[in-house]
Amino acid sequence: MAITKPSVLIPNVAQPSKWAVIACDQFTGQPEYWDELTAFVGDAPSALRFVLPEVWLEERLAVAPAGIASAMTAAVVAGHFDSRDGFVLVERTLASGVRRLGLIAAIDLAEYEFTEQSNSRIRATEKTVVERLPARVKVRESAPLETPHVIVFINDPAAGVIEQLYANRENYQLLYDFSLNMGGGKLRGWLIPDDEIAADLLALEKDGLLAVVGDGNHSLAAAKLTGDTKTIVEIENIHSDAIDFEPIHRVIYNADDALIFALKHFLDAGSDTALPAKTKAYYNGNTFELPIPANPADAIADIQGFLDDYQESHPEIEIDYIHGDGHLISVANRNNGVAIFLPPIAKAGLFEYVARRGVLPRKSFSVGEPQDKRYYYEAAARQ
Repeated sequence: MAITKPSVLIPNVAQPSKWAVIACDQFTGQPEYWDELTAFVGDAPSALRFVLPEVWLEERLAVAPAGIASAMTAAVVAGHFDSRDGFVLVERTLASGVRRLGLIAAIDLAEYEFTEQSNSRIRATEKTVVERLPARVKVRESAPLETPHVIVFINDPAAGVIEQLYANRENYQLLYDFSLNMGGGKLRGWLIPDDEIAADLLALEKDGLLAVVGDGNHSLAAAKLTGDTKTIVEIENIHSDAIDFEPIHRVIYNADDALIFALKHFLDAGSDTALPAKTKAYYNGNTFELPIPANPADAIADIQGFLDDYQESHPEIEIDYIHGDGHLISVANRNNGVAIFLPPIAKAGLFEYVARRGVLPRKSFSVGEPQDKRYYYEAAARQ
């Protein structure tokens, strides 16, 4: 089956706050975050020894995989895990007080595909940058365990699966309850041994599409390329109020307002009728309106496609991906930067877009802020 009950390793350590660490692809421009985390962990057992933070990827890739494999083996030998058969209902209370629910489950990697046009039941949402995969594969292939940070979305507008489990959580065994480090909030988890939960999840499939990847596209692709048959992920309901999609804007350096006019012409020419929505671009103190499709996913795909083509004929430009409106303007005010504001993805339209058009361009949306990303905690033997 595409989704099954997993066998999960739950850390059995005196200081779980030192065990759990945030996803390795966060705070890549802030080595001080990882330095502070390393100092906090000290000599305590920690999942920090199981991952290679991308901030250190280039300098440590040659030696990290062997060290990670050794650390995982040592943790098993030292008895740092309790094995449990069952789904894990996860409650993450963010520092803001927002409560986000998830379900740890195993997915069949034969049912997942990351190509741009896919008919698989579990699909990527963003274009995979193949250059990022070899390093992830190298780290994973020698590791006896996996620690997931992948989040997979289900389309459950009736809130009939995860939310119902949470409503009945007092009927299940509480596995952990502790505060996360570095301002990550709190984490609780309950063991859900019921096999029928898999059937409830599978019943949400519509038109051949069961789930889409919300976060960790490249990690999931690496798991498939490594030859694993199954992997554990956290499943979340895309309709949850706790899930926010933040836009990721574009800034194009070494450009000028000719790029904006070319983009406006491209967008106008690509539609038989006037485009119904607007966004804006900024250059050298001036703001320009751009017509875009009503579906934000289509708008992002069209703009990124134009930029990729434009860069081929203008190799002097450089494209960067920026969070936050204010930050976008500040970085655009240097190096002849053209800023393009992209609309936020509508959560309700993501499944429809993936089914109709395939994956979004890279860096189309962000699920929350960096400190809200998934922490590594549970583990599993690789399959």
